[in-house]
Amino acid sequence: MTMSERDPDEVTLTRAEYARVVQLLERDAIRQVVVRYVRGADRLDEELERGAYWPDGYDNHGLFRGNAQDFVTWALGLGGQLAGIQHLLGQSFIEIEGDGAKCETYFQVCESSSRDTPTDDLRLLGGRYVDILQKRDDVWKISHRDVVVDWSASLHDVDRFPGVREFTAGDRAPDDYSYHPISMKRDGKAT
Repeated sequence: MTMSERDPDEVTLTRAEYARVVQLLERDAIRQVVVRYVRGADRLDEELERGAYWPDGYDNHGLFRGNAQDFVTWALGLGGQLAGIQHLLGQSFIEIEGDGAKCETYFQVCESSSRDTPTDDLRLLGGRYVDILQKRDDVWKISHRDVVVDWSASLHDVDRFPGVREFTAGDRAPDDYSYHPISMKRDGKAT
């Protein structure tokens, strides 16, 4: 009989199994900090983006080096000038030691300059977020971030995907489609 087939009230874990479950939960909580950060950056959701960092956190984003909360203010201003931005996260390598953790997460980001022209200019960046996180009052957040860039590209006058205007367009928080229950939308009408 496997653990999933047992009555939850009858399941017991060894100390090693319990420690492994706790470690998995901690790793997931750390990964979710990075996920919330990029969602905040992509949707210009200030609360999500700020919430990834401790108030005394530090961010080295190349063009900006300083307090992470000041970085968020700066980044929101830049993001507001773009037609769209999208981060894609890759694997995370996480090492936890007590209430501290190191996390390296691969990323790709693409920025779009326009939606209303026949072509677009795209800026692409690939690299890694190298984060030091701290757990305070049972909450993980970034205390120090260095952005390491492995490659970059700039593409000009790129043709748009055929029929792209027929798709739902991404937007900023709180107007983006993902901020509303999917079941509430059908062809622009609430159901």
